[in-house]
Amino acid sequence: MDYFIGVDAGGTGTRAVIADASGEVRGAGAAGPGNFQAVGARRAGEAVAAAIQEAAGRAGLEPGGARGVFFGLAGVRTDLERTVMRAELEPLVGGAREIGSDLEAAHAGALGGGPGVVVIAGTGSAAWGRSASGVSAQAGGWGWLVDDKGGAYWLALRALAAAVEGEDGRGPATTLGARAEAFFGAEGLREVLRELHAGKRDRAAVAGFAREVRAARDAGDAVAAGLLDEAAAEVLRLAEAVRRRISPGAGLRLAVTGGLGLGPLVAERARAAGFAPTEPWGEPVLGALLRAAEAAGARLDAAARARLLSAWTNKS
Repeated sequence: MDYFIGVDAGGTGTRAVIADASGEVRGAGAAGPGNFQAVGARRAGEAVAAAIQEAAGRAGLEPGGARGVFFGLAGVRTDLERTVMRAELEPLVGGAREIGSDLEAAHAGALGGGPGVVVIAGTGSAAWGRSASGVSAQAGGWGWLVDDKGGAYWLALRALAAAVEGEDGRGPATTLGARAEAFFGAEGLREVLRELHAGKRDRAAVAGFAREVRAARDAGDAVAAGLLDEAAAEVLRLAEAVRRRISPGAGLRLAVTGGLGLGPLVAERARAAGFAPTEPWGEPVLGALLRAAEAAGARLDAAARARLLSAWTNKS
């Protein structure tokens, strides 16, 4: 029996799935963070190993017998980074078949292995695309210090800035200040900012405030609505930057993923910009599975992909 292993290793967790050529999910596993930029190559490799071993145990299969394997790893962008992680991962499957980024896994998952652009708008932001001829490109993903525009952390900071300006009278009135006080459990905006400047809230905690921006927008806050419009515009800029480099014509598919939930806002702008917005097909770990089959010179047909999506949904 031919089977494939797909791995999606991110900053918050790692998942692995094993499926056969018919698209039947044989086993799945999960482990801790696998972004080697954040936790180091050894710990990232351990997380990947734990996820694969759990999946293999559930499947009753040996990882080394897989026909194809794809590792979608957060923090891996360059050839040097792939080489570093290859040394960690080769023992797991008797030779790492293909190492790519988590963006590549997300792309394959969102678009079912077909051409187009995916934008991930989660805590940070980045876009990755591939044309029908195989040309690929990335935009964004440079990190919170100088980039991540349109992501949750960026949006949360923009919202706090708007709240401060509103309190000073330098900007329009907004409910974001009161929401920040409640969300962070602080007495006043100054206390919120003191805690942030002192490093008492990590980036993930700050990014969580983006949910309050959506809630404020839904409650009629015009400032929050404007900020979400800005985030959607930044996400579209990422997609356009990728399109210019892979396929400058109109009609390229675009999927928006990530916890920020900007897809509907981006879709309207995307159509006007000549994209064909599409709902994401599946999760990044399923994209990694599709890439694993591709790496082995195989391709799951439409029936197999439908079975894979259904089987994964039922097991999840």
